[in-house]
Amino acid sequence: MTLALATLQNISVSPAPEAVEVQFNPTEYGVDRGVTYAELQVPGLQMPLLQFVRGDAQTLTLELFLDGTDKRQSAAPDKTVEGRLAALRTFVTVQSELHAPPVCLFTWGDVHFTGVVTQLRERYTLFSETGAVLRARVTTTFKSYQAPEVQLRGMALHSPDRTRVRVLREGETLAQLAREAYGDPRLWRAIARENDIERPRFVPPGTALRIPAL
Repeated sequence: MTLALATLQNISVSPAPEAVEVQFNPTEYGVDRGVTYAELQVPGLQMPLLQFVRGDAQTLTLELFLDGTDKRQSAAPDKTVEGRLAALRTFVTVQSELHAPPVCLFTWGDVHFTGVVTQLRERYTLFSETGAVLRARVTTTFKSYQAPEVQLRGMALHSPDRTRVRVLREGETLAQLAREAYGDPRLWRAIARENDIERPRFVPPGTALRIPAL
């Protein structure tokens, strides 16, 4: 079976170093997606209320294959299995100019994944007579990364189009809820009217408030 080439490219520095070539032709690979919710404990309710906190990074897990038995391959030190293993390890090594490991781009055909490598697990399966590694499998785990400004541009946040319920936390005010819901703290009166609140400064924590659509 012919294995297709995939590449890992350090995209945190400029100019970018040469991409690391690996062989990759999986029967499967996994991508995990998720979000985080906070559980809000409200006295008198049987179950806690769930409030969205943030999205989680996507996780990509796959196995890369390094083969040094092909005589057609370059004999340059950085093209050997050990040379490419050393290059892969740079993705989990703190870079002096970044004070962190680099962000990388994994490319395989039409598949592109931008993120950081969180784990490398190396298994050596074939050796030369002198002990040099000729074949290796590297289980690699990535977590997706997007710069904050890119995330903000991609988020089209609008005022809620239907009434929802939000539990007031310790230290929160109606103005803070209005900023969260509508982007404008001056709209707190809409929340007060919806909930028949006459003394907005004295709403006790744990109160379930209806956030109306505007």
